[in-house]
Amino acid sequence: MPLSELIAGNDVWYLTDAESMQEALGALVKAVDLPEGLDREALLDALLAREDLASTAIGNGIAIPHVRRFGSESLQHDIVVVVYLFAPVDWKALDGKPVHTLFLVLAKDEASHLQLLAEIAHVASDESFVESLKTMPERDALADRIRALQESAEKG
Repeated sequence: MPLSELIAGNDVWYLTDAESMQEALGALVKAVDLPEGLDREALLDALLAREDLASTAIGNGIAIPHVRRFGSESLQHDIVVVVYLFAPVDWKALDGKPVHTLFLVLAKDEASHLQLLAEIAHVASDESFVESLKTMPERDALADRIRALQESAEKG
């Protein structure tokens, strides 16, 4: 399923009080709609362990928290959730910029995982898209913007 459709199928979240990467991930995992049987504590532990390996911040205020496996055998479909942070937080990004937008990726398989990361990295490389994220667009506007960027890339 294309990134724009996955985003359109989930709520966009706004976190007002996260002061650290750990707090942001904790609030996100607690709030996000997950399939039944998915262990929130295991997911949070896996996300934090992934961040300990290397930051998922890709620059320009964007991070893509993701894990490949966390006891997610019951995951039947891909999940992408967008989260806006009212106060950007240090995510140990290589460019040193604090993160204002998260794209949480939970994929049902390895191929989907890599495809989603690539799609997000592609749209995040567009400067006007990054600027638009700072306005915290609602879900449908965000999905439309991503769809337009992807269609433009396909036309080449």
